[in-house]
Amino acid sequence: MILSFIRKYGAKKLLLAINDLMCTLIAAVLSLYVTSNQYFYIYISNYIFVEKIVIFLVGSLLIIPIFRYYQLYKHKFFLKGGEQTLLILKGLLVDSIIMIIIIFLVKTQEALHDSRSQVISFFLFSLIFLFITRILIFRTVLRSTFSSLALGGNLNKFLSRRALAIGAGGLGKFFSDSLKMKQHYHINLVGYLDDDTAKKGTSINGVKVMGNTTEIAKYAEDLEIDEIYITIQKIDNVALMNLIQRCKLTNCQINLVSNHFEIINTKLDVNEFHDLKVISISSKASPLYSEKFKRIFDINVSSLLILLVSPIALIIAAIIKFSSRGPVFYKTSVIGKNGKSFHWYKFRTMYQDNDPSIHKEHLKKLIIENHANQKLINDMRITPIGKILRKFSIDELPQLLNVLKGDMSLVGPRPCLPYEYEIFKEWHKLKYKVIPGMTGLAQIIARNRKDVTFNDSVLLDLYYADNQSLWLDLKILFKTVPVMLFGKGGI
Repeated sequence: MILSFIRKYGAKKLLLAINDLMCTLIAAVLSLYVTSNQYFYIYISNYIFVEKIVIFLVGSLLIIPIFRYYQLYKHKFFLKGGEQTLLILKGLLVDSIIMIIIIFLVKTQEALHDSRSQVISFFLFSLIFLFITRILIFRTVLRSTFSSLALGGNLNKFLSRRALAIGAGGLGKFFSDSLKMKQHYHINLVGYLDDDTAKKGTSINGVKVMGNTTEIAKYAEDLEIDEIYITIQKIDNVALMNLIQRCKLTNCQINLVSNHFEIINTKLDVNEFHDLKVISISSKASPLYSEKFKRIFDINVSSLLILLVSPIALIIAAIIKFSSRGPVFYKTSVIGKNGKSFHWYKFRTMYQDNDPSIHKEHLKKLIIENHANQKLINDMRITPIGKILRKFSIDELPQLLNVLKGDMSLVGPRPCLPYEYEIFKEWHKLKYKVIPGMTGLAQIIARNRKDVTFNDSVLLDLYYADNQSLWLDLKILFKTVPVMLFGKGGI
């Protein structure tokens, strides 16, 4: 039973998981001991620590799924020390936040007593122990030890992830060449899939082309694949999206090696293999950032923001009311998750009874011809105060009510107008598989940029939809602030 478990999940994953659990358990005990001083044994003997022990035990157990989410049981184990340390910091931060939330929800005197210092101590002790074991021991001592043990020449095989490449053309060969040159990537390429029937049975660097892309799920299961690499250079966006959806059914890590997501390659952090940039796409949603958790986050943050901006909103409302004829708020029907419509709120920035035909034609041309996502120049429909509100995105503030209602999220693809949705290609509509947001990757990267096309903006939204996490949401929210303050976009 133990051997089958090791074969399924890998010896190194099991060792690391045990190590991480032990480090955090020891850190939990030490944090309680240090913060209670000489009363530790009295507390233990009188069961005063029961709630705290349970909370810290939960925190220790959660470290494994959290680290798994940050891929610290995959090849990042052998990344540079600084890169791995950053991932450990992120994981411990998430774990500590969850523990603080649990302590707050329990609300008993026992749970709240010294909780701040205990969680901080737990974080610091865990960081120290994990740094020593993961960075100093596992990366150096155990690596050299494994190579000297009776593993023969199988160290790379022991440490590697089994990979399947989709696309046996020039890019597929270049990918294979890169892996041969850099064996420390620990990727064992076991096969290719390609829809060109003439390539079936041929080999690239000794790796066989086994079948076509309709058989992805079969080969992924039969070959016990850990990761899939899409190495097709010439493929249209619709076919690429369909291919990615088929890959997701395998629950393997999906990696895209092509220029189709060039906007992501140049603007976001991606993995690099030799001269190749590789974009990782999550095959399933993060269990730590479910729709329920995201909803709780949205409710709390939007409620706080509504309280903070209310005085400013009242002043803006008065200026709008007295500067031009019409209501303070602009209310319209827009498209959200799964193509469903809802009422959307903004501060009114246009004159009343304006003609939308010019805007419709502008959007139609922008989408069909894939132009840069630029707004109408010298739009006579916009009021003087409206220009200022739009420049700094202040007109969007009433959408906090949409977030509170649940129609929108703080972060996500922007909702669109019904006549805009009708022009969308089918792959454009895929971005609405998640709830729309007030801000997103497209807003902080593509806003008012002439080098970012409409399709680029959609790809950014699709990337977010497939990789949404608390960490990514926080990064987008923080980067939205300078975009609003300076009225510009771009990272």
